[in-house]
Amino acid sequence: MAKVPKVVNFALKQPLVQKLTEKSVGYIDAPLLSVPTLKSRIKHQPVSEFNLEQLQAIPATQRQDYVCIVQDPFTSFYDAQVVEDFAKLILKLGKKPVMLPFKPNGKATHIKGFLAQFAKSAQNTADFLAQVAALEIPLVGVDPALVLCYRDEYAEILGEARGDFDVLTVHEWLTPMLKTIEPSRVVDEADWYLFAHCTEKTKMPNAEKEWGTIFQHFGGRLTTVPVGCCGMAGTFGHESDKLQMSKDIYGLSWAPNLDKLPTERCLVTGYSCRSQVKRFEQAATKHPLQAVLQLMS
Repeated sequence: MAKVPKVVNFALKQPLVQKLTEKSVGYIDAPLLSVPTLKSRIKHQPVSEFNLEQLQAIPATQRQDYVCIVQDPFTSFYDAQVVEDFAKLILKLGKKPVMLPFKPNGKATHIKGFLAQFAKSAQNTADFLAQVAALEIPLVGVDPALVLCYRDEYAEILGEARGDFDVLTVHEWLTPMLKTIEPSRVVDEADWYLFAHCTEKTKMPNAEKEWGTIFQHFGGRLTTVPVGCCGMAGTFGHESDKLQMSKDIYGLSWAPNLDKLPTERCLVTGYSCRSQVKRFEQAATKHPLQAVLQLMS
């Protein structure tokens, strides 16, 4: 699908296709693929393609100057601007981005209960990431729920076979770097508002605080918005028989908070949450890394 996104998006917009999709698989409001694709976006930028031999040839003392971007299926194919902007942020911070080849994370199959399929794809991806991790180059992903999948679901289903690797979230990667970066002398007068992914807040209770510290360092003011689940929950929100429940959950905390805040200043860490906001508000929201890039610019 990602090889011909314009054709796929055209088809997905057709009422007949939408009706057939709903009747055949019970799926509605399918998100559109990113155009241009991530591959096209980074084609003319100083982003290195993964080459294990070339990375192994880099002296160990220089490897911390590189950052390996771990792709996930949702952001890379449906919200490619975020990944492109992360590469730009890495460059802005004086580091060298390396785009790892896409490897299925398996989160979607795990959510649906296809555990045998999940175990197979998880083992394949874990083996690859462990091989890259041996280079001692930071591995970073932009979607918190997918990053946490490597820690929790992978460990649960693979056990010791998971291997030794760590994939960081953006804020985990940025936080220790602050001590080496001079704080901004320019302060952004308008507030930014953080809507964090519910899984991220549960598994990483310091995430919102750390994002606040990052924004303060770069001259921004970040206010945490107290929200629960957005109602998307993986593919749950796209199931036709769950639509009303998805709307109701969204209406508990997300809708009332977004109604009283400027959407362009609202930052959302999770892809599924940004997708839900786009669906119900017809408005796009940024990932906090994009606001950090804006503050630096």
